[in-house]
Amino acid sequence: MKNNFYAIYGKFHNAGVMPHFHETFSIGFFTKGGCRYKVGKKDEIIKTGEIRIIPPYELHKTYEGSWEYLHFDVDYEFLLNIIKDIKQDDIKDLKLNSRLKNDFLTKSAFRLYKYLNEDDLIIEECFFDLAKGIYINFDKECKIDYQKSRLSKAIEYIYQNYNDSDLSVEKIAKKLNLSPYYFVRSFNSRFGITPHRFIISLRVEKAKQMILKSDFSLALIARICGFSDQSHMIKIFKKIVGYKPGILKN
Repeated sequence: MKNNFYAIYGKFHNAGVMPHFHETFSIGFFTKGGCRYKVGKKDEIIKTGEIRIIPPYELHKTYEGSWEYLHFDVDYEFLLNIIKDIKQDDIKDLKLNSRLKNDFLTKSAFRLYKYLNEDDLIIEECFFDLAKGIYINFDKECKIDYQKSRLSKAIEYIYQNYNDSDLSVEKIAKKLNLSPYYFVRSFNSRFGITPHRFIISLRVEKAKQMILKSDFSLALIARICGFSDQSHMIKIFKKIVGYKPGILKN
């Protein structure tokens, strides 16, 4: 079960996080301070006691601020299947509120975090409570389907070659028989992110998964995921998600 999510408690002081996305649900329980952030084209303000839920592949950034929060990344299909069991229905898409305040959900999250090093039965029980709290807060469709985009071939090509350290805008544009300028403009217009930023975010996501699910060294993971070296990966990782990859090893 633990392979389908991870949790950290983060502290940020006068910090911001660059535009990026996750392949998972990103759920933050804010315990102190607050910040202004942007999801897609919408600006929001999150405060102490509130919960922020960002769906997979949704571009977001955090402006400079000071806050503390418990952060969960949860696999989309894993959460969807658990909620199907709770609802006893064949749900096609997972729909959640983007910002809310819910004491039951917050208590469930901290209980799960507390018992992360216990046996699987306790973890399963805690996660089931968390999923029930999430299920109560269904609201809006929140999964972006890149496959329906006219640029789906570009996305497919990037996913197949993200670990190529020589991957470039020019190479992708040539593969699609487009000029680099037109490709960058079209990609940015459709997804709200440049191809370069998308590639970097994807490398960070893949590195994160590999850190959590393997015993590989950071140096090896950096090479596998297309970073020039370990130092480069650590620097980019910190800029994108706000913490260093070594935290995930603990």
